[in-house]
Amino acid sequence: MALDSAALIYATQKLQLPPAKVLATATLLITEQCTVPFIARYRKEVTGGLDEVQIRAIHEAYEEHIEIEKRRAFILDAVTKMEAMTPVLEKQIKTAATLNQLEDLYAPYKSKKKTKAMIAKELGLEPVANLIMIGKTSLESHKAALEEIVAKSGGKLKDVTEALAGASDIIIETISHDLTLKEKLRHEFWRNGLIKTVKRKDADNIEESTKFRDFFEFSEPLSKIKEPKASHRYLALRRGMMLKVLKVDAEIDPMIAYGLIEEQFFPQRAALGCYDHLKKCTQKAYDQVIQPSLDLEVKNDLKKAADTAAINIFGVNLKDLLLQPYLGSRAVLGIDPGVRTGCKVVIIDATGKFLGDHVVYPFAPKNDVKGSAQILTKMIDAFKIEYVCVGSGTYGRETLAFLEEHVPQVKSGATKATLISESGASIYSASDIAREEFPDKDVTVRGAISIARRFQDPLAELVKIDAKSIGVGQYQHDVNQIQLKNSLEGVVESCVNFVGVDLNTASAPLLAFVSGIGPTVAKNIVTYRQEKGAFQTRQDLLKVPRFSQKVFEQCAGFLRLYTSPNPLDATFIHPERYSILEAWVTKKGKAIADLVNDKELQNALAKDPDLKKEIGEMTLTDIAKSLGAPTQDPRTVFKSVEFAKGISDLKDLKMGEWYQGVVTNITMFGAFVDIGIKENGLLHISQISDTFVENATDKLKVGMELKVKVIGVDMERKRVSLSCKADARPEGVPTSGGSSRPMPKMPAQPAFKNNAFAGLSGLKVK
Repeated sequence: MALDSAALIYATQKLQLPPAKVLATATLLITEQCTVPFIARYRKEVTGGLDEVQIRAIHEAYEEHIEIEKRRAFILDAVTKMEAMTPVLEKQIKTAATLNQLEDLYAPYKSKKKTKAMIAKELGLEPVANLIMIGKTSLESHKAALEEIVAKSGGKLKDVTEALAGASDIIIETISHDLTLKEKLRHEFWRNGLIKTVKRKDADNIEESTKFRDFFEFSEPLSKIKEPKASHRYLALRRGMMLKVLKVDAEIDPMIAYGLIEEQFFPQRAALGCYDHLKKCTQKAYDQVIQPSLDLEVKNDLKKAADTAAINIFGVNLKDLLLQPYLGSRAVLGIDPGVRTGCKVVIIDATGKFLGDHVVYPFAPKNDVKGSAQILTKMIDAFKIEYVCVGSGTYGRETLAFLEEHVPQVKSGATKATLISESGASIYSASDIAREEFPDKDVTVRGAISIARRFQDPLAELVKIDAKSIGVGQYQHDVNQIQLKNSLEGVVESCVNFVGVDLNTASAPLLAFVSGIGPTVAKNIVTYRQEKGAFQTRQDLLKVPRFSQKVFEQCAGFLRLYTSPNPLDATFIHPERYSILEAWVTKKGKAIADLVNDKELQNALAKDPDLKKEIGEMTLTDIAKSLGAPTQDPRTVFKSVEFAKGISDLKDLKMGEWYQGVVTNITMFGAFVDIGIKENGLLHISQISDTFVENATDKLKVGMELKVKVIGVDMERKRVSLSCKADARPEGVPTSGGSSRPMPKMPAQPAFKNNAFAGLSGLKVK
């Protein structure tokens, strides 16, 4: 596909990037159809080392220009077909720089109905309107001309008053559609305008009205509320407006607007014979046309800015959530808590394979505490369980307390029990993916399996769930849904390719996010694996149906094989570099296996000037880094959080006390922190640090462990206010992190058999 030179110039100017980098990146994206993760990792020399954010920005700017040009072409064609095109208008349309300017030009021609001004022009009132606008003579001097037009109108105009009204309509439209004026007023709105809200008269009849009581009489500068850190406020205002609780207006001082109009059209207004009449036309033009138009435009621009800010922070949260420390290849007992229907218990093995499920009833009405504890004790022993994970929903904390008090292995600490977020598990359990994986299991069991698997490997399991349902972000249902979907899919794609995928264990949903693969090829890979057995080398991928050389180029480096005879297949090194590395080690009298294990050989490779020249310094650095990494998985190893004992409810909290917490969500106004009770506490942005914090994501991330102090408890609204300020900070405040672990080997299938469940009455075995 040929590149659009104008779009390249637009992207270069908008992003302030070197033209050569924009051209090279656009060529890879548009002409060569490469994916962003592939370009970012394997074409650094071509792009000059641009990262994924910059590469995506180039693509977005390029496409943005294409859309502007499509709109420009449409407007040119539409106005031409109306036979309304003039040389001046055509030049204006062709040189308009923004969509807003294009829409201003097209505005007079949008309506299918004739405007009052159009009708007045057809009646011959335009010359009189023009004379009135010049204003050198009094309004009375135009009476004769108006009477003549009335006489010729054939009864369409009743009298001079009606004719004057028609001439005024032309004046009002002329003022309203003036491009220079519109730009001046637009600038004034953003420089000195306000967003104002008031409570609507009938708001008390709306159930949710009290949620917006802070905005019943509210105003803020437009320039301030457009800032990313204020995006949540505008989205809240807009929700109140959509629910018809709030009336929301963008405005400037009308007197300033009137003054700007008069300065442009009537600079000598003091000497005008028609000034009083023109002043009324000016006010009508602004009040009835320009202000409503700019009000709508400004609110649309605020919405776009708020959407972008909210989606960006959603993306940051999602990335941190997907890249949380992982447990790895260990058997897990997962529990989806329940009361009347019992707690659903599942076992998954070290590979994530579902082995069996059971239901226990430690709570009312059955209160089978002893029986439930015995069953769980036997399951933990039978499958050598080191970790139990409990969904954090209803009765999650009570279930954890039950385990810690009544299950010996957990009570002694030999088996760790922890709460994990179950956001989205119910979405997964009812999905087509879940039904395909477990057609004979009900949704509660599928949900428990999802909880257990996400504890084992958050990324591998969470990719199966619609990202909007995972429970991070703000106002996700209010923002542009297409933009949100595209952005979050980009985040998931980025995370999957950053971590890499085990080709012989990855599910189809996980494989679908690998660079260049997609859902269809992902299913073909899994089907091939089931029919032919495990892949032996990366080259075996070319035997998969619909797996082209282009797909192989894009994805091969992100797919790892730990059983391949070529050790490079277990790294991020792309197969396109194998022959160069093999030739290099052969010259050294070594084998590829030596390159993976010999640190001195790796150091020699990293410093080799000929290799730097042949493949590029950045690529060589990445190869050396991959060879020297103890594990190819860049995530840290899971570390359980120890919440304070003896707290399960708001009433158990003590003012001024410090508690261990985990960040569960970040918004523009702060972060929500789990401190071991049902309600997450709010750590307001002003309480994150002793120094000013512009953006909460600069200091915090989802999954981060930290100490917080309770500074407020609202029992009525069930809210907790927290602080991290250092006035009483304990020493050694922990932060997120973890140690690395050896490169994972392909796990062997465990020797679990059905009779391992012996004595566990009622247990269902797959």
